[in-house]
Amino acid sequence: MHFDLFTLGVIGAAIGIAISMSFTLLGLVLRGLPALRIWATAFWVLTVAALAQGLNENGSMLSTIAGGGLIAVANALMLMGIAIHLRYPLRWRWPMAVVGLFVANQVSVYLSPPSQTVSALMFGAYSVVWDVWMIWVLLWRSPRDMRNTCGFTALIFAIDAVFYLLRSVIVLFPELLARTPLDDLLTTWNYLFGILSSFLLSTGFTLMLAERLTLDLRRLARTDGLTGLLNRSAVIEAGVRLVEACHARGHACCALMFDLDNFKTINDSWGHAAGDAVLNHFVDVIRGMGLAHDTLFARYGGEEFVLVLPAIDPVRAGALAERMRAAVAARPTLFEGRTINITTSVGGAAAADANFEHLVSAADVALYRAKNLGRNQVAWNRGEVAAATGA
Repeated sequence: MHFDLFTLGVIGAAIGIAISMSFTLLGLVLRGLPALRIWATAFWVLTVAALAQGLNENGSMLSTIAGGGLIAVANALMLMGIAIHLRYPLRWRWPMAVVGLFVANQVSVYLSPPSQTVSALMFGAYSVVWDVWMIWVLLWRSPRDMRNTCGFTALIFAIDAVFYLLRSVIVLFPELLARTPLDDLLTTWNYLFGILSSFLLSTGFTLMLAERLTLDLRRLARTDGLTGLLNRSAVIEAGVRLVEACHARGHACCALMFDLDNFKTINDSWGHAAGDAVLNHFVDVIRGMGLAHDTLFARYGGEEFVLVLPAIDPVRAGALAERMRAAVAARPTLFEGRTINITTSVGGAAAADANFEHLVSAADVALYRAKNLGRNQVAWNRGEVAAATGA
């Protein structure tokens, strides 16, 4: 089967427009995904580039500079979309610098055309550079829970790189693959491969978007919307695993329950916006105490928070709780240029064999003791855990 370049250009443009429209419409619906808008722009640019090269194939300024330059811009947009989607801090200036180098090279090719061999090798080299760059970001800068879809998209770029490497081999050593099916495939189906690559890339990017949405929804289901901490259901699930792991290693676990003193008064006097500011400020103070990576800190409900400390003895946990209480009292919340003094009551409990539910219940008993004793103090429960477990 043989298609002239004009026919392939029309086919490629039709497919490119369909892909670009799909991503553009998705971007109107899914507004919280900036990478989607960048990829939509990349596919539009790639479509225009295909038209520029397909409608004028004689090495004119339109195909050489405009078409080639737009392809480079599309690659830069795809790369930046991948980086933004994976939250990898890649600056725009680096891919745009490569675009500038490519455009400068295309200008020199137009003004002083090299041999067809050199021109093909230069374009292939630039294509491989983009492919390798995007593969590197996808495989080495992606979060662990996004490796599957990133791996699929990286495979597409790897196939594209292999295609251009094989084309370079044919250009440099034509006698190796002369009159072989591979030679015919790489030469005759060159443009069709570009169309197929665009379709596969759109599939890969769509899968990455779907996975990101799924992960974000799971995170939102486990996260308190105001403070960003684990919510109650999530900390119960994680706390059960953490306490069981401590028991398996023969370590004790401690739980601290915090309650912001007179929080209803703050809401009534200052408004709910001030109350939200107080909650976030409290979280910042506790986090600023240098919590170990394996601790669990969560909003347990309203103005109550729980902190689960694995492998720590009650003496150290009690000292930490006192430092936290003092730090909260010493650092008032700033709200609209004014200060709101806050304090917290803390209840603590420790056990070597109690389950998570009993441990938190015992800490909660100690918390109410601290509040009944006058608030802004730490109370420690040393007996109720054993009673709750039937020991």
